[in-house]
Amino acid sequence: MYLPLSNDVLLLVGEFLEDHQDRYNLIFVCRRFHDLFLRLVYRSATLKNCAQTRSFLHAILHKPELARSVRTLYFDDWQQHPSFSSISSSQQKMMTSLNKWAETISHSYEEYVKWEQDLLQGVEEAWIALVLPLVNNLRQLRLVYPKKNAYLDRMLLRTMKGEKPFDVQPALSMLQEVSLSHQDSEEDTKGSYVPSQVFPFFQLPSMRRFSADSVIECGPPQEDGHTPATEVLAAGSSLISEITLTSSNGSQGMENLIASCASLKSFKYQHSDSHLLAEGFQPSAFYRSLAGSKNSLRTLWLDSYGNHLPFTISGVNETHDEWFGSLADFTALKDIRIRLTNLLDIQYQPEPSTVLTDILPLSVESLFIEGCKENTLGMLILQLKMVLNKRQTRFSRLRRLDIEGFFHDEEDEDASGYQESAATAGGQKTIKPRVYEIAEPLRAACAEAGIDLFLCDRAVSL
Repeated sequence: MYLPLSNDVLLLVGEFLEDHQDRYNLIFVCRRFHDLFLRLVYRSATLKNCAQTRSFLHAILHKPELARSVRTLYFDDWQQHPSFSSISSSQQKMMTSLNKWAETISHSYEEYVKWEQDLLQGVEEAWIALVLPLVNNLRQLRLVYPKKNAYLDRMLLRTMKGEKPFDVQPALSMLQEVSLSHQDSEEDTKGSYVPSQVFPFFQLPSMRRFSADSVIECGPPQEDGHTPATEVLAAGSSLISEITLTSSNGSQGMENLIASCASLKSFKYQHSDSHLLAEGFQPSAFYRSLAGSKNSLRTLWLDSYGNHLPFTISGVNETHDEWFGSLADFTALKDIRIRLTNLLDIQYQPEPSTVLTDILPLSVESLFIEGCKENTLGMLILQLKMVLNKRQTRFSRLRRLDIEGFFHDEEDEDASGYQESAATAGGQKTIKPRVYEIAEPLRAACAEAGIDLFLCDRAVSL
């Protein structure tokens, strides 16, 4: 087959094929297409089990140009796979070359022997860790961790320290975006991360966006203990500008992670009390942590649809309704998502001690308020109308308001205000007509000001 088009033009055409299967089919058209588009196929890889990872490793080990082509690598749809105790002769040859690679990057003979055994047994993280030193031009990584692991932590720590195999050929230096999640487990509780496990990503020179599920920040060390140097990041040392933490628990306000960012632009945090070592949500701790980002932070989602329980392992959960503090000094903040009791100081009183107009930054464009109840809706509407009254002089950038709360009919609604996460709430419910009546003056004021207003209940919206 001959096409009177240059390779550069054909490659440009291939770039427009977004479906991976279409790109894969190209390499079977003819020899020219195979040689030309093979690297394009390896640009984005999704590995779902050990068998796929074995084939992928074999290919990039024998053709380093394919390893250099990888830009995105996804493990997040990982599936359990049996061991390789019974394999064919051709697969055995493949395993021999992979074992040789494991031997090359091991720091000791004992480490190599253990790696060889775990590869044969189908230990997922042993296979995943074997890939990371090879993909030097990787931009995006979606990584999954088992509940107990050693290989991934060890490999990432060696990346941060520049130890073998990263002393000669640094890896992940081009990595810009990382997402961490956990492998499905038959156990009742899923895995979690401690901050020291994610620190290596914050040290990579090109990293800009980081997200992780279930990061658990334990309390400060005891008086007779100390925090190891490997568990501390230097302030302002990271170029990460976006952090997203879901189903997490930050007893210290994720202080070290946040402080390490030289110019944090987006911070999204979802609290969860469901972890074994969980402590109650402490908004003021996050206020202190984010204080250094007042001039750069543009997006703040504080506890979006979080999970709060009446009691945690540390006792009665009383801090979840704590006031976060004034946002007025966050001069770049545009997008705010926050619980009502953290936005306004109303924990023990019907009216806030500080009015909303003195709390919001002048830069605000979108305000999403969670956790409102029917008995506090009237107060919130009065506060929001005060904001609208000053829209011309102070809040001219405001374009959208969202109010989320417990507005549906529910005879056994928990009077304490504790709410399951959006993932577990459900049923056929509707917002009470009375709620719409209370909100009508605000709706009319927003319509006149050209501001979008949305009233929602998470149980109704599912």
